Amino acid sequence: MARRTPRQCKQIKADGTRCQANAVNGSDYCFAHDPEREAERRAARQAGGRVGKTKVLPSDTPDVPLSSSMEVAALLGQTINQVRRGDVDPKVANTVGYLSGVLIRALEVGDIEQRLATLEAIVNHQEVPESPFDIDPASQPKEGTAA
Repeated sequence: MARRTPRQCKQIKADGTRCQANAVNGSDYCFAHDPEREAERRAARQAGGRVGKTKVLPSDTPDVPLSSSMEVAALLGQTINQVRRGDVDPKVANTVGYLSGVLIRALEVGDIEQRLATLEAIVNHQEVPESPFDIDPASQPKEGTAA
């Protein structure tokens, strides 16, 4: 069976060249140039404007504390419920979930650093720092040397 070659759109563009698109069935024009399809084009543009709008919370939504795993878990719980209600796009919630995992790992590392600094201070008979950021690097023994 011979294959039918599609007809080319008859629209002449502003630069004088002919449109290279295929004509739609039953017309001499492509979808973009067919004068009888103006209403369909308008509806498609409107639908296209609605698709792709990511649902996010308003910009004035207050920040939530995220300094402990319990606070991060509370944020995840809120986000799950917001997705269920349709307040937040699942793609946004997925990002929140991913970033929550990164944050939890950072909080865990910070806790380990704090505990290590406390142990090092005890071993070196120094004052125990309140935070790993309070440690003076100059007061710490060099790697490979005795304390």
